[in-house]
Amino acid sequence: MLFAFAGCGGSSSTPSTAGATKAQVRFVNGAPVFETLINGVPQQISSPYLTVNGATVASAFGYGTRTPFLPVPAGTLSLVARDSFGNAISPVKTASALTAGKTYTVIVVGSYPKYSALTFEEPAAKNGASVALYEASPSFPHADFGRFTVSTHANFIKLGSANFGALVVVSAGTSVKDFGGYVGTGTTPLPNGALSLQSVDSLDTKNVLPFNAASRLSLFVFDPGQGSAGGPVFGNLDL
Repeated sequence: MLFAFAGCGGSSSTPSTAGATKAQVRFVNGAPVFETLINGVPQQISSPYLTVNGATVASAFGYGTRTPFLPVPAGTLSLVARDSFGNAISPVKTASALTAGKTYTVIVVGSYPKYSALTFEEPAAKNGASVALYEASPSFPHADFGRFTVSTHANFIKLGSANFGALVVVSAGTSVKDFGGYVGTGTTPLPNGALSLQSVDSLDTKNVLPFNAASRLSLFVFDPGQGSAGGPVFGNLDL
């Protein structure tokens, strides 16, 4: 079964926010570098941290960073990545207001001089194992994703696809083992685009899902970072 959420989408690694006065939000850095004008020249911000509506939510916010889900006042959010010297990108605002009691993933994407924030509303947790793709790569605006057998690094099977700004969730069955997920074109993964469950959570040594409380492998595809050891595909185990 496949569920698509265009512009908004989600994952589910937080407690219920029913009846809450705030939204639950995790913030993700999908921008390979943050640059701003320093002495009139575009330069990279070193060791960026993240503020949301003026409050620091992540003391380190490098490429691929994901915060835990945090309670955030409902409404439009203003995100700023800055460094200890006061250098910062221009405020990036969510395109839509967040609703109290709901759960979101907000991903900062883009490059100098234009950064933006993609907002994905998290879907309700479902029984069994599933795979999700958050398509957050402006330079790779359509991606396929699927599963593969970890022990042989073979048997790549496409499960779905997503366009830029969309979240797609696909059921993988009641339970799976020797399991990994990939992002790429057809059944060919991107470089560093095939992830075992153990590479996402080192405790999941048998590559099984559900694993403990987690039932979903969430895959995030970003623009690739030059010289970066990680990405452009990152993973997380969610409820």
